[in-house]
Amino acid sequence: MKKLFAILFIVQILFVKAQEKNLDKNSIQTIIGQIDKRDINCFTDIKRAKIDFKKQEVFYELLPEGYLDSDYNRHYSHLISLLKEKEINFSESRDLDPSWILDDKTRYPLISNCYCKASNALLKEKYGQNFIKKITKTADSLYVMSRIEIPFEYPFGVDNYCLIYPKAGDFLEQKIEIQKDFFSSFVFPKNFIQSNEKRDFYAKTKFTINRNNSISNITIKIEFKNSKNEYFNNFLINQITEFVKHAHWEAAVSDGIKVNSNFEIIFHN
Repeated sequence: MKKLFAILFIVQILFVKAQEKNLDKNSIQTIIGQIDKRDINCFTDIKRAKIDFKKQEVFYELLPEGYLDSDYNRHYSHLISLLKEKEINFSESRDLDPSWILDDKTRYPLISNCYCKASNALLKEKYGQNFIKKITKTADSLYVMSRIEIPFEYPFGVDNYCLIYPKAGDFLEQKIEIQKDFFSSFVFPKNFIQSNEKRDFYAKTKFTINRNNSISNITIKIEFKNSKNEYFNNFLINQITEFVKHAHWEAAVSDGIKVNSNFEIIFHN
C-alpha cells in the first residue's frame, strides 16, 4: 500500500512539472508581466491600451475581489485632482483572479483586466515605477489633512493595528489591558451590592484621544444589574473619569499622520 502511494505521489509530481514546463514554453514577457501566448484576448487588450494611451492617459484603480473597507475610496477626490494636473483620467475596475483553461490536457491561465493593467504599466514607464504608489499616498495624506480636526471613529479610518494604549503591546489586547489596569486599583464602595455572577455594572465610556495624546469629551453611561446600586452612579463615573484622564494614551495615526480619534470601551467587573 505504501509503495502504491509513493508511486502515485511521484506521478503527481511529474505531472505538475510537465504542466510547469508547458506553461514556461508558452509564456511570453509583456508590459504587465508574463502571460500565456494562447491568451489572445489579453494580447489584444495590451495592444489596444498602448494605442489609446497615446490619445489619453488613464490610471485604473484595480479593486480586489471580496470585502472592501468602507472608506477605501476616501482619497479619490484628491487623487483625481492630482491626476488632472497631469491630464491623466481616473477610473476603477474589479481585479478578478485569473481563470484557467484546459487545452490539450494542459491548463493555462487567462489574465483579467489586461487593458487596465497595461494602462497602469505605461504610466509607470512614463512617470517612474513608484508613480502610482506615490500619488496615491499623497492623495490619502491630503484627505487626512483636510479633516485633521475631525475625530476618526477608532479603529476605523486609522492605520491597521494602530495602538492607542501602547502598554498593551498588541492591537487585540488593548481593551483587556485597559480593563485590567482600571480594576487593579479599583475598590467597590461600601454597601455596593455584588452578585456571584459579577457583571454588576456596565459603564459605556467614550472619549476623544487628541493628536497631542490628551483626552477630552469623556462621556459615561452606567447600567446596573441591581437598581439599588444606582446610588453609586456618580462614584463610578468619577473613578472611571480619573482613570481615563491619567492613563497613558497615544494618538492614533492615519496614513502615518497623528489624528484625533474617538474611542469606546465598556468597563464591567
